[in-house]
Amino acid sequence: MKYIVSFLVVLCPFLIWANNLQISNVGQNQAAGEVSFTISWDNSWRIDGLGTPNHWDAAWVFVKIRACGASASVPWTHGVISTTIGSHSFGALEPTLADGSAVGIDAAPNNTGVMLRRNATGLFTNAGTTNVTLRLDNFPATGDYEVKVIGVEMVYVPQGDYVAGGQSESQPLRINGAPFVVNSENAMTVAYLNTTTVNLPAAFPKGFEAFYCMKYEISQGQYSTFLNTIDATGQSARFLASFNTNRNRVNSGGTPPDIYFSDRNDRACNFLTWDDLLAYLDWAALRPITEMEYEKAARGQAPYLGGYAWGSTNITNVSQLDTPEDGTELALNANANASYSNTLLSGGDGGYGPVRVGIFATSSTTSREQTGASYYGIMELSGNLWEQCIPVNPDVATLAYDGQWGDGNLSATGTADVTNWPYTNCTGSCLRTLRGGSYADAATRLRISDRFYYTYTTTTRTRSVGGRGAR
Repeated sequence: MKYIVSFLVVLCPFLIWANNLQISNVGQNQAAGEVSFTISWDNSWRIDGLGTPNHWDAAWVFVKIRACGASASVPWTHGVISTTIGSHSFGALEPTLADGSAVGIDAAPNNTGVMLRRNATGLFTNAGTTNVTLRLDNFPATGDYEVKVIGVEMVYVPQGDYVAGGQSESQPLRINGAPFVVNSENAMTVAYLNTTTVNLPAAFPKGFEAFYCMKYEISQGQYSTFLNTIDATGQSARFLASFNTNRNRVNSGGTPPDIYFSDRNDRACNFLTWDDLLAYLDWAALRPITEMEYEKAARGQAPYLGGYAWGSTNITNVSQLDTPEDGTELALNANANASYSNTLLSGGDGGYGPVRVGIFATSSTTSREQTGASYYGIMELSGNLWEQCIPVNPDVATLAYDGQWGDGNLSATGTADVTNWPYTNCTGSCLRTLRGGSYADAATRLRISDRFYYTYTTTTRTRSVGGRGAR
């Protein structure tokens, strides 16, 4: 239960749909260019010190607007947030820059949302609600407009050294045949296939610098909302057409403007192509992660142990679920902390496929191993669905990647149009790296440094592939 869209309509149908990250009571003052709402999420934290680098969770919040009655061929406009802090009100929260270095909103043209964290340190099991008002620079002063306020849970990964690469995993990254310490973003030479090396430029994100990572894999509810706010051409290109296959429940045929929907909103979204992932991240003003950033997000500052994202080699497969699967379902078999090995699930909806994001974190699980959480509290980096990452390889398109963010808008064909994002709308066979394994793979594939490096085409949809992004 990790994500929320709240939907305000003036002189149009009214809808609010919420879960643990809740945004509600959306209002607007068009003359002032303001959108207001209440927001809350549970089990939040902000840690300063305590023997670990400062880190916290946050909510990436952005706004989409569209004139009431617009046809399906008209995409929603992405809200541009004023960079003047005094123009907003944040209650018990505060906005941070994308690198977490200061309170603020990223400068134009990257003022496409706000990254909201707690304004005090502590653990917030039930944080309650707080009122937020955002001023948009591009909100028309008159007319009747639909407004969607969309939130995605994020985790701050702080700047710092970490160990990358592996030893006995499949095709691990290495330097001199061994795992290696990444202690800067400087250019470096890495072996990406046995002894075959690549020279990574300084601009290629290596995970040393701070970034925000999505706490969960993209869910089916999130993907449905994405489809409902892009134009008809984009919807045709990005619709998965995999309803009721391997537990995918993203469907079409709903009531406009919510043509696309899922009755399993919090289940991880499978069948995502590389183009689907990039389009979603561009639309959300996020970006894809590199496979080195994946390792930092999983392993953190812990030493190389050769295990899974929760820091050990102990693993237990989920095989039984609560009934019904309503977004609160749990894994019922003892000690389950991952989804792998193509297990036929019993209970719930049954079948072979991904489970809901964050399913292993409960009120009775307290350790990383029990919850399946990474060093920084990011979920399902091992198992459930493969993580699509920018690969480490010598391809010129890969080496040009510099971590630029999406701007909230897509091309006329429904694809991401960000400069230097590799393999967008690839027409032939392209290279990519999958990380973290999936529900359909052996446990060894879930190890942090295990790499599935191969060629693919953008038209191929795979039952066990999902993704997440960063900022």
